[in-house]
Amino acid sequence: MENKERNETILKITCEMLEKMNFEVDNAFVEDVDGEEEQVLVGLTVANPAGLIGFRGRNLASIQLILSLIVKNKLGKWIRILLDVNNYRQEQKERLIEMATNLANKVLATGQPVVMANMSSYERRLCHMALVDIEGITSDSEGEGEERHIVIRLA
Repeated sequence: MENKERNETILKITCEMLEKMNFEVDNAFVEDVDGEEEQVLVGLTVANPAGLIGFRGRNLASIQLILSLIVKNKLGKWIRILLDVNNYRQEQKERLIEMATNLANKVLATGQPVVMANMSSYERRLCHMALVDIEGITSDSEGEGEERHIVIRLA
């Protein structure tokens, strides 16, 4: 199955699933993620996104997992789905990068390590990627399960 056909199938599955959840999709698209063979971004717009996104994106992460499982069942292979509702992921990425950068500057100014809030692996990855470019700073993930967080320190 070619990527175009695969993406059309994923879009159809997504819209059908959200319709069954009583969410009317205004606009939706599926595109390949650059540099990732088996990963796609499913972007959509709905009238009331709060129910889909949930507190700190938890509903979004759960729906994304369910969608990935349905797609695996339908296509017979694992495709990682990144679900973005009303551009939430992009805004979240910008917020996390800004927060990590500000906290890194605080560490540089005070010399004291800073512990960030508990985050998902996706959120921690975004922060680590933002911090890797800041000279004199190192970051580590600590804790287990839902208690996992980032600690920013002087290098």
